[in-house]
Parts: sequence; structure tokens; C-alpha cells
Amino acid sequence: MTFPVKVIIAASLSLTALPAFAAGDTSDKLLKLIRDNGCQMTAVEAGEKLPRHGFTPDQTRDIIRDWDKKGWLDGHGFAGIKLSKAGCKG
Repeated sequence: MTFPVKVIIAASLSLTALPAFAAGDTSDKLLKLIRDNGCQMTAVEAGEKLPRHGFTPDQTRDIIRDWDKKGWLDGHGFAGIKLSKAGCKG
């Protein structure tokens, strides 16, 4: 294997890791926004605030699904996003 091929392979491997890193950053950013809003955000607030911070409905839905699997949500009787105690601490 020649040197340029090694560089191309290393660069390709590095680039494949970027989407996962970016997704984590996006999740962290959303988590901070909701924590800063009292650990909850109504659907109306989310509709106003999240697009201003670059969130699409699809991104937000995927992140929220992941948080639900982690037990970070407390959605009992709340119209919007409400973090559980585990999700709110940080």
C-alpha cells in the first residue's frame, strides 16, 4: 500500500465518524435549550424556539426518541417535552 492510499483510507475513516459526533452535539444543544427553559418546553415554545436554533422537526423527533429510550423524558400529562429527573440534571 502506498502512502497516498493510506492517507485516503485514514481520511475516509475520520469522515465516517463525523455524523455520530455531530448528532451528539445536536442532542447536547437541544438538551441545554430545554434545561435552560426549566427542563420542559411546550409544543408552542418548541415551534418558536427550536427552528431559530437550527432544529428541524425530524432532527428533534429522532433526538427525543433516543432520550425516551434513555429514560430522560417525563411525558405524563404534558403537551410538549418534559425532562425526567435523570434528563434534567446536568
